[in-house]
Amino acid sequence: MYRIVLVDDEPLILAGIASLITWEDHDCTIVGKATNGPSAYEMIMELKPDIVITDIRMPILNGLELVEKCQEAGCRFAFLVLTNLEDFQLARQALVLGASEYLVKLNLKPEELIRALDRAKSTCRHLAAVAGSQDADSQPAVPDAAACAQKYFQEVLIAGHPDADLPDCVRDTWHHPFIILFSIRQDSIQFQPEEEISLLKQNAGHILDILKGIASRFFQKNAFLSQNTTTFFLIGSLDDPQVFEKTATSFCTKANSALKTYFELTAVFGLSHIADDLTGLSDLFSQAQTALEYYYYHSDSPVVFYQGQQFHKSSAQNFNINFLKKDLSASIQQNDSEKLSSIFNQIIELFTQCTPGKRHAASACINIYTYLYSFFENEGSSYRDIFPYTINVAEYLNHFTSLADILEWLESFRDKLCKLLDDRKENRSDKLVEQATRYIAEHYMEKISVTEIADVLNISAGHLSITFKKFTGTNLSDYIADVKIEHAKALIDTHKYLMYEISDKLGFDNPYYFSKVFKKVTGISPRDYEKQKGAVG
Repeated sequence: MYRIVLVDDEPLILAGIASLITWEDHDCTIVGKATNGPSAYEMIMELKPDIVITDIRMPILNGLELVEKCQEAGCRFAFLVLTNLEDFQLARQALVLGASEYLVKLNLKPEELIRALDRAKSTCRHLAAVAGSQDADSQPAVPDAAACAQKYFQEVLIAGHPDADLPDCVRDTWHHPFIILFSIRQDSIQFQPEEEISLLKQNAGHILDILKGIASRFFQKNAFLSQNTTTFFLIGSLDDPQVFEKTATSFCTKANSALKTYFELTAVFGLSHIADDLTGLSDLFSQAQTALEYYYYHSDSPVVFYQGQQFHKSSAQNFNINFLKKDLSASIQQNDSEKLSSIFNQIIELFTQCTPGKRHAASACINIYTYLYSFFENEGSSYRDIFPYTINVAEYLNHFTSLADILEWLESFRDKLCKLLDDRKENRSDKLVEQATRYIAEHYMEKISVTEIADVLNISAGHLSITFKKFTGTNLSDYIADVKIEHAKALIDTHKYLMYEISDKLGFDNPYYFSKVFKKVTGISPRDYEKQKGAVG
């Protein structure tokens, strides 16, 4: 029967945990309860429990200080820590200190407590075995064995030297090795990537510490290496290869739970076979890599064991989205969110049917992004704030682990653009341009000016001119002249009017000014235009 001491400064929590399960059904018995660190220390030193379940945050002597003080006094036990969601840093320290498990107090369930107890009991057995071994064998441990293993793995898997010398201390202690390769990304996929990438980079060290702490509770030996801030691989070993699949799956599940709880992240795991020894380490890495890449097309489960999978052959040779660009352009210019959504759905369907590889798919997404961004980049700082730099989008896309992730990103991009078009359609500045062009179309036969239009729209002439130029790329006065001259050309083509009549009809001050404006717009005088049209006729 495993003897347990419960410690929490909140009596209700203490009573709640004590009544959560029938402890004897799990070969456990509560031998003491304490509501503060000092009294818990005295109780632990007197009762010598097998397992201590302690809150992290307590006055005077917190849970970690309590454990450290007991360990310094020579008392060895397994321990579980109770945390709140905001106690990440303390929970991480607890794992480093050797906690068998951490439990979030909010809505703690019986099955979670039972699983944690099983981990703690396993730690108890390990502590007992170590104590027995130290009594039976006074030989010192091989010095720096862990450092030798880390250096060897770095040489083989990072430096790419598969024939590197395998140290005896590593060969003799790493039995039945395997590799778990895993890629981490944000739990929910959104279009805008800067914050997500920044959070991943900032927390890379914390993430690795958490994963190391979890791995130490599942595998006899483990070592971590990183390819970048979001891709890691774990080299582990198990004494019993028969439990590999079950143990590795449990580790991956627990790791993902921790990533979700503390960082709102998720991971995909590619697992190699379990081997007899380390001589085929490069092959194990290739197996794990193949399993992880297989997930790109078959994303049913985030835990993929290597089973001789073959690489998926996509039909992307016919994958081309350029023919949709003209329609995309029209939908942007018309602020037509429904049309844009329909075109994006066609793009997503093409991705689904052609199943392009990761590099091809990411390249196509960047192609779409840069093309659409070109319609907004000159429309003011507000749009530049919405659209991230292309290089950030590319980095974000490369973090995705499946085609399903990329499709989700496209859907998020679609929704963001549709909202942007809807907002722009309601934007005051955009409406001003529409109202100005409508007024010109209705009054082109009159003498109209920028000031007159601004007065009608109840805004300043300067604001109207700047807004019109920003949204159309054309000066408003030039636009008025273009509209008038187009109508002048139509009147000349009828051969019914003299030039001074046309000038008068279109609101010009006099025929001379009409001729000057006509030549500025067309490059030729009204008379020369009439002659050209007559010659053609």
